[in-house]
Amino acid sequence: MKSQPELVIRPHAPIRRLVLIVTVVSLGLIGLYVAFETGRYTAGYNILSAMRERSQLESTISQLKSTNTALHARIIELDTVSAGHAREVQVVSRTISDLQGQVARQSEELAFYRGVVAEGAPAIGLRVGTVRLTAAKPAGQFVVHISLVRTGKPDGMISGGLSLAVDGQDSGGKVTTLDNPALAGTASADVPYDFRYYQELEQTITLPPGFRPAHLTIEVSSSHKNIAPLTQSFPWSAVDVP
Repeated sequence: MKSQPELVIRPHAPIRRLVLIVTVVSLGLIGLYVAFETGRYTAGYNILSAMRERSQLESTISQLKSTNTALHARIIELDTVSAGHAREVQVVSRTISDLQGQVARQSEELAFYRGVVAEGAPAIGLRVGTVRLTAAKPAGQFVVHISLVRTGKPDGMISGGLSLAVDGQDSGGKVTTLDNPALAGTASADVPYDFRYYQELEQTITLPPGFRPAHLTIEVSSSHKNIAPLTQSFPWSAVDVP
């Protein structure tokens, strides 16, 4: 009779094995992290220093943001002040323009009253106030500045035209008179005017080469039926040339 083999029962512990595996893996990861930190420390990296540096950088960033906000507010303030200054400049410019207009009107009135009290001034008419020449370029070219003054009691605006003529000797010694179209180089014969008390007119004239001027003649015509045409001649040498 054969003997029966002995039955051996061994306990099965899967939980213990699992715990063992997790422990080994955890120890391995910890070892790797320690080795990693050791390597960084050996290379000169310090996590505490890095954390302090990061904190300092965050503080610096916060300060820069605050400064940026303050500067932005300052820019807005300066823009507001600049806009206000620009408006003030516009107001001052308008005020100056108004004052200049008042001065011009008062100058006209002053010229008018001077004309009224001038000796021998007609009751109603026009008078040549001043005549002035300014030399220009090219040679032989001049700018004639003429002021016209109203005499008598004004009854409204007065308009008309002014023409110039220069007599003298040409390059050959011949006495010659240059009329307004020849002096101005255009077909227009008159310089128009339109004023109540006083007006300054300008016209550029050109003398031919070799021409020797003797007199400047000014002819003023008016559309007003009660104002007679005015013709006045001035010796060229007597005309004020700045």
